[in-house]
Amino acid sequence: MNIFIDGGVVVDSEKVLRDVAVVLEDNRIVFVGDREEAKRRFGRGYLRIDARNKVIMPGLINGHTHISMTLLRGYADDIALQEWLEKWIWPYEARMSPEDIELGALLGAVESLLSGVTTVCSMYHYNRLHNEASAALKVGLRMVMGVAMFYWDEEGSIKNVEDALRHWHGRGGLVRVSVSPHAPYTVSPGLWKAAEDIRRVWSIESGIPVTITSHVVEDWNEPSLVKERFNVDVPGGSIYKYLDDLGVLSRFFVAAHSIHMNDLDFEVAAKRGVNVIHNPVANLKLGMGIADIPKMLRYGINVGLGTDGPASNNSLDMFETMKVAALLHKGVYRDPTIMDAKSVFRMATLNNALALGYKDLGLIREGYLADIVILNYFSPNSIPIYDFYSHLVYVFKPFNVDTVIVNGDIVVEGGVFIKLDVNSLLERVSRRSRELALDVGGG
Repeated sequence: MNIFIDGGVVVDSEKVLRDVAVVLEDNRIVFVGDREEAKRRFGRGYLRIDARNKVIMPGLINGHTHISMTLLRGYADDIALQEWLEKWIWPYEARMSPEDIELGALLGAVESLLSGVTTVCSMYHYNRLHNEASAALKVGLRMVMGVAMFYWDEEGSIKNVEDALRHWHGRGGLVRVSVSPHAPYTVSPGLWKAAEDIRRVWSIESGIPVTITSHVVEDWNEPSLVKERFNVDVPGGSIYKYLDDLGVLSRFFVAAHSIHMNDLDFEVAAKRGVNVIHNPVANLKLGMGIADIPKMLRYGINVGLGTDGPASNNSLDMFETMKVAALLHKGVYRDPTIMDAKSVFRMATLNNALALGYKDLGLIREGYLADIVILNYFSPNSIPIYDFYSHLVYVFKPFNVDTVIVNGDIVVEGGVFIKLDVNSLLERVSRRSRELALDVGGG
């Protein structure tokens, strides 16, 4: 589809351009600039979108989540992490069918798109026919699908990852597959090495970058858990050093959380170019602590933002995540200049894109992928407006989202999702989630 977006304010992490035009052809941005020049060059054959009183921004990117877990939203709240996982979440998930995984992901994908998120990196269990990527393609969401790996089924984990890479990596121009060892305390040293071997081979063979995504240093007991479970040394109490000694860290490694890093962790992560995804809302809700993001930035670590799953956050709202990320560290450091709005917005767009291996995503720039969100700022919650970066982080909400374009295709128009019947989806999710909760004894 060819689209002419006329008269808005372009805002990305590098620029603010007022009263301009953005032109899309197929799945790429081909022009950003003067409206009159755009009309001369692209006058006919384009769908016109009137963007007056609106912000034209790159789609938000959710750097770490588990969108199938919308089925577990609110199911097990106010419980410590290990108990939450082992006694509540995993028993529920054991009863979920592949169709349930796709159903939850459909709801999570629709929620994401309606709130201005055009790309998600989501880790979950895998089935060839019904999975998070199959859901994403049905509704037009860009996805990095992480295929979870665990030590109690190493052979099955490896087979699942390789199957996903064969059948889904690059699919529809929207899907990439990530090798996803769950966490250091659930992945053996041998499985870590196998994961990195797969990543390297498939990156070369497919010509599309493959990342490793994992939860790292989310729990303050993680070094002890790893030592006890796998009878290994964790040098200097550093999980990052442990992983580095296994040879798995690189700029293609995406670590979620990283709350309890010591000085050696910071040094190793920075040296290897590791990307960290900050999940402030979920970390606070689970009582896991506060990652020292300003210190990571001082070390030169690329930091992105994520919501984590709807079971540990209850929301996939990246506007909320940006605001909490900005406010949280101001309070911790007692410094209102820490984590300024523009930097936080960059984390949710360009930084996340770079972390996930995209070199053509996260900016409104000619040649970049046409993933664009148009926000209505002529609204009671957002007028007056003095600084667009400030509004993007501290003011705007999902209800300000007017239009969402992914890969050049309109999926949200006038704030309405147009790819499927949302009410029917809500009814299916409500019915199935009740059945699952009753089955596991939580309903």
